[in-house]
Amino acid sequence: MAVHPGRAARNEGTGEADPSLVSIGVVTAITVETLAVREVLDDVVTVHLPGDHHPYHLGTLPSSIESERHVVAVAQQTRDGTRDAAWLCGHMPHSFESLRAFVMCGIAAGVPSDDPGGHVALGDIVVATDVVDYRHERRVDGGDILRGAAQQPGTLWMDADHLVLSDEMLGTPPWLPLLAAAGDPFRRPDPTGRPRAHRGRVGSADLLLRDRAYRDGVARELGLLAFEMEGAGVAIGSQLGGRSWYMVRGIADHGDNSTKSDEWHPYAALAAASYLRSVLARCAPFAPGRHRQRSSSLDPLSAIADALVDLRIMRDEQQRRAVLDLLPAAIRAQIPENSVGRLHIIQTVTTLERYPQGLEVLLAALRLTLGEGSPEFVQAERVLRVNWRGQ
Repeated sequence: MAVHPGRAARNEGTGEADPSLVSIGVVTAITVETLAVREVLDDVVTVHLPGDHHPYHLGTLPSSIESERHVVAVAQQTRDGTRDAAWLCGHMPHSFESLRAFVMCGIAAGVPSDDPGGHVALGDIVVATDVVDYRHERRVDGGDILRGAAQQPGTLWMDADHLVLSDEMLGTPPWLPLLAAAGDPFRRPDPTGRPRAHRGRVGSADLLLRDRAYRDGVARELGLLAFEMEGAGVAIGSQLGGRSWYMVRGIADHGDNSTKSDEWHPYAALAAASYLRSVLARCAPFAPGRHRQRSSSLDPLSAIADALVDLRIMRDEQQRRAVLDLLPAAIRAQIPENSVGRLHIIQTVTTLERYPQGLEVLLAALRLTLGEGSPEFVQAERVLRVNWRGQ
């Protein structure tokens, strides 16, 4: 797939995403949604992991900390609907142990309005402040009563969303340049329009909605801005696993059979994906799945020190000394004492760099302490091997 012109202007990542550092799972329901999310990611690769039949697209996105990036795994559902979405949110953490949050990113049916200020137009963006499973009901004496409570996204997500809203109110929507530069197949069908972002309640159910009267009745009763088919599953699946969630949708139709078509699918999908990139750029990394980007302004020693300071066992003085006690006595005796943790780490590294096997003995001590396959060790080893200046 060709890269759209906006990508060339972005700050690209610096290397292939590490599966052990994935902190965010992006769930999509159909292929055009997957392609749109891939379009806004950096460093994209497709992987098949041992013991997991599901294919994943890995990539990175900027965070609110310039030197660190979110590591994202995109997974497309085998079938659309709330059940498959919930299953995927339960399945992915088995392959990505650092996963801390889920996002549902794709298209939805918007609720039109005669009021221009409240009209949810084709190509607009809807951010879910609540998701309502509107088909989770009980029937009493011929009437239906909603049983499922509204599910709300994580506070961290909405705090970042408020920052995006501030930019929009100042006339500089951060997601608009990516969307405006879109090439085929993501061009806007109506080139004269400009999308708006809405925030509010979204209805979710295993129902492909193509009924204007039903749409208007449920939307009026529950105060809905849009309808979709996966959000309730993502919300419940995330919460059962103790993870936060967020949902952003691009409006591809109005849930009306007389006007239903696929014409707006690509643009609406890219609108949601572009908005997601903007929100994550205002989110701090989801610890512990952090991906430190090596900056051109960061010298190799600082990069190594940062990677080691990120390790809890090296920040704590007692645990750090336990690690250093695993080094050969002749090398350990040459390391100067220092009560300041970061300086002690730097002096340890500069001492070890004078020895031909300095890197390997340090890695052996870390491997023994952290475990060879742990995400913390894998990330630290990668940074040390790239930046080591020793003999």
